[in-house]
Amino acid sequence: MAENAANFTFTPQNRPSILEVIAQQSLNNTLHPAFQKIALFLSTNVPYKFGWLNKYFEETFAILNGLLQYHYLTYYDASFSENFYGLKRLTSSNETLNKKHRELSLIFLVGLPYFKRKLEEKITVIRIEQAEGALKSDLESIMKKFLLFTHSTFEFVWGVFLIHNYIKYMAQSTEYQTPIYQLIDTKLVYDRNVEDQSGFWTSLFKGSLSLSQINFGIIRNGISTTLEVGAFFLQFLQVWNSQKSNYNMTDLPNVPAPMLDNKAKKYEGKCPLCLKSWTIPTVLQVSGYIFCFRCILRHLNEHQKCPVTSLPAKPLDIVRLYIN
Repeated sequence: MAENAANFTFTPQNRPSILEVIAQQSLNNTLHPAFQKIALFLSTNVPYKFGWLNKYFEETFAILNGLLQYHYLTYYDASFSENFYGLKRLTSSNETLNKKHRELSLIFLVGLPYFKRKLEEKITVIRIEQAEGALKSDLESIMKKFLLFTHSTFEFVWGVFLIHNYIKYMAQSTEYQTPIYQLIDTKLVYDRNVEDQSGFWTSLFKGSLSLSQINFGIIRNGISTTLEVGAFFLQFLQVWNSQKSNYNMTDLPNVPAPMLDNKAKKYEGKCPLCLKSWTIPTVLQVSGYIFCFRCILRHLNEHQKCPVTSLPAKPLDIVRLYIN
């Protein structure tokens, strides 16, 4: 153990740069929207098989992400994104992670982000209610306003705290890259054995792959490398989309409007839920039907689908219409 620890002494040469730390965090944050687009495609195009993905996407992603991170923490002492950048976690005493450190790392990699996203989804809905004047002076509305204030304050304080920690790390006055690493008593260092993880692919392309190499460990490395190649393309697409120039309206494809169905004619000029004239008309993007703001918001919170077409939908899929 002491011999292994000596190889990971936290020296300036073994300290990851702040750019590498931020880059691996960016890659980790890319996983969620990437899986979300896949889930949205499946639930929208094959709703009878994958409609449940829209309602239970966060739980499904948490399970898949948990398995992914557990695999990398178990075999590499690193998260998926940390391992992608050739980093690994050590304790503050330069020792490999024990069971407690791995469990804490898994909680902060999977559990905490899950609850954070659920909270932010609720916060977004409350902000929509506030913008539409749906928050009154009753106790529930007061609690929602307090939640908005608390969330905004915490986000500001945490941002300042995180920047302060980055500055301390760059000034070499702390060995922890973020406050979370300090909280669970871990730090990032370069993984000296990262080059060994490509043995399967090197042997394969050199034509020297033997039958003895085809075992669970090698297959595991092959899958890991495939995931890492996928991660590279995720980052490439993210940069590509962020650098695309704005398009003119003339560059957009001319998509014909969908045909009106019998249900659309039935609900013309009124909310399909309360069957009255619209109060704060709001369109549901996935189906195109117009509802009262409170009617559709209440329905989506309970059923997570369009009340007319049964297409999967969430409260964030509604758009306010301004009709004269």
